[in-house]
Amino acid sequence: MINKIFIDTSVFIRFLTKDDTSKYEECKDLFVSIEKGALRPYISQVIILEIIFVLTRLYSFPKAKVMDAIDEIYKLRNITVIEKTSTKKALKMFSAHKIKYQDCLIATQLPKNTALITYDKEFDKIINLSSMTPDQIF
Repeated sequence: MINKIFIDTSVFIRFLTKDDTSKYEECKDLFVSIEKGALRPYISQVIILEIIFVLTRLYSFPKAKVMDAIDEIYKLRNITVIEKTSTKKALKMFSAHKIKYQDCLIATQLPKNTALITYDKEFDKIINLSSMTPDQIF
C-alpha cells in the first residue's frame, strides 16, 4: 500500500478548477484520504509556483481566490513542503528528455519511497520515475 505521495500541480489544478468532473472526483477522493490520515502528502515550492501561474494566467482566477486555495493546500493534514532542488540533476534531465524544466526540478524533489501523483504524462519520459493518477492509488 502506498503511504507517501508527492502531489503534482496537475492534481491541484483539476481539483481547484473542476474543469473535468471525473478527475475532480478522483482528486476529491485523494484529498479525503489525506485528511483521514491514510496518505502522507508532499509538495514543493515549484508546485506552489505553478499553481499560482496556471490559476492566474490561464484560468484568470482573482489573486484573492488563488491565495485562498494556497492557504487550503497548506492546511492539508501532515503536508510537507520540500524547498530543496538539485539544479544540476534537473538540467541533466532537461537535456536528456523532451520535458519541461519545472518537471525536471520536481523530479529531483521526490523523497525516496514516495509515489508521484499526477495527470502529466511527461513524467513517464524520466527513467526510474514512476507516476500514477489519483484513481490508481485506490
